[in-house]
Amino acid sequence: MIRSESLAKLKHKNKNESGDRILGLDGLRAIAIFGVIFYHMFPFTIKGGFLGVSLFFVLSGYLIALTSEKSRRRRDYSISGFAMKRFKRIFPPVILSVFSTVGIFYLLAPKAVEGIRAEIVSILLGYNNWWQIFQNSSYFTKIANASPFTHIWSLALEMQFYLIWPLVYFWYVMLSRVGSKRKGFSNRGLWFFGVLGIISFVEMWVMMRPGMDATRVYYGTDTRLYALMFGAFLGMRRANLSKLPKLSLTVQKVLPAVYALLVGFILIAFVVFDGQGLFTYHGGMQLVTIAFCAILVMTADPRLPFGRVLEYGPLRWIGQHSYEMYLWMYPVIFLFSIKKWTRLPGAPVLELVLILLLAAWEHKAVEWITKKEIVFEEGEYMTAKRVVFFISTVLLTAAFMLGACTSITSGRKNTDTAVLEKQLKENEKKLQQQAEVEKEKPESQKPEDIPSVTTIGDSVMLGASPALKDALPEDAIVDAKESRQVLVAKKIVKRLKKKNRLGHIVVLALGTNGPFKESLGQELIDAIGKDRKIYWVNVYGPTIQWEDDSNKTIKAVTEANDNVELINWNSYAKDHESWFYQDGIHLKPSGQPEYAKMILSAIGDELEVWQNGQQDKQERK
Repeated sequence: MIRSESLAKLKHKNKNESGDRILGLDGLRAIAIFGVIFYHMFPFTIKGGFLGVSLFFVLSGYLIALTSEKSRRRRDYSISGFAMKRFKRIFPPVILSVFSTVGIFYLLAPKAVEGIRAEIVSILLGYNNWWQIFQNSSYFTKIANASPFTHIWSLALEMQFYLIWPLVYFWYVMLSRVGSKRKGFSNRGLWFFGVLGIISFVEMWVMMRPGMDATRVYYGTDTRLYALMFGAFLGMRRANLSKLPKLSLTVQKVLPAVYALLVGFILIAFVVFDGQGLFTYHGGMQLVTIAFCAILVMTADPRLPFGRVLEYGPLRWIGQHSYEMYLWMYPVIFLFSIKKWTRLPGAPVLELVLILLLAAWEHKAVEWITKKEIVFEEGEYMTAKRVVFFISTVLLTAAFMLGACTSITSGRKNTDTAVLEKQLKENEKKLQQQAEVEKEKPESQKPEDIPSVTTIGDSVMLGASPALKDALPEDAIVDAKESRQVLVAKKIVKRLKKKNRLGHIVVLALGTNGPFKESLGQELIDAIGKDRKIYWVNVYGPTIQWEDDSNKTIKAVTEANDNVELINWNSYAKDHESWFYQDGIHLKPSGQPEYAKMILSAIGDELEVWQNGQQDKQERK
């Protein structure tokens, strides 16, 4: 079917003027999607941008409740109708983007989509968040399980919400009618959503413990449901308000300042909040969600100007394309990272432009597929814009078909992960046994009892720990653990110092599990002290997104301190693919001695000076 563009514009205009559309919600979606995108692009600067997901949840709960109640009051609500609307909105874009992404990655970065079938099934069936939890795929420390679809967890959570919504809505209706003089509405029914939200709110708080990885509470449906329920509370309240109460002049004057303060608080949270920080889950994220709720209420209120302000053209366009942007944003950012295109001048701008273009294409393509209509201006054949759309459609259709075939035939991932995991567990057990032996030694504060070398590292060092123990002096201490980040190393240093087990030479091998700020690295160096010689092994891993960020920080810290030197593992390892397991990060038995030899070579001169000095002291005695 071909219809005129002018007719389409008129239809769109009439729909807006009907009063069904709430002004400003697209603007809020734009704020949410920019927070999430910039979080992934600039993890140091916008490290709380992941909070934008909570705003999406609040908006989803609000609109689902509002539209469901309005439909029920018109007597045209049905579970089948609700399910079909959700299916048509969610699945065409996600199917198109997911399979196209797999096809593109198969051509440009095939290892990233090797054995992708199980993950694709989890996406299409709506349990990807739990799939990632059970795969132990941390949102903040993902390495070996890196995927262009890590972000889909939130879509899975929303799909689960849609699945349980008819049941939740049924109980709302039943509770509303019990003891209510007003047809279909009572505080008892309304507060049902609030109670469910508070239970989820408290569960997140209780489950998150100090030092715990945040994956379970961040991904879990039960611990994130509160944002959706708070939104549903507000949406149902709005649907049951037959008439909005009048606002006093004082309130009207105060609300703009309140709105500005709330928006300012959100912007600060986008910069300050930490995804692994305890405060984030002990009230911080919940507080931000409540702020989102307040902003939503004021934005959706037709008596206030905030909704009209957020109707600003570009914001509205972004909001209308936010779902497609969400689907494409992480694949684009992930591809740029693993291909090291982030080193290109203006890479963030290129990423953002590509995300916008792909979102615009998919929005139009899905509209074409679902509505079976192509918009042409009468009397006009093809413009440059339509030529670009046509060529893009041909190319992405080819990628879609390739991705679909790849997903179906991929099977299990051909990895040696099981071998690696077994090796890491065995090495960790050996180090624990050695640590127990160290504990049994009597504590002493004599300088001569200080070990010659102490190494502190993550799973890369853990994998190579047997070779490292063989290469280093007998009194050397190797302290390595899987998924270790720079943040916890300061505590380790203090503990070793207290027991007089922090060596004269300290080797750090940290940065593989996540980027960190230079200030944090400097705190670690200060904790070790100026009286020790420190060596920092930098990061190597073709699939590590933050490899460049970590290495830049490590280089800056070493250059800022006279007693710190860089061990350039990145340069040393990059031409020796055969040393590594298939993840390209952890070392096979053949590569482990090379890692140990590199470290010994770097510290050799300093170690010799230390050993000679200790020998002279013994001889003088």
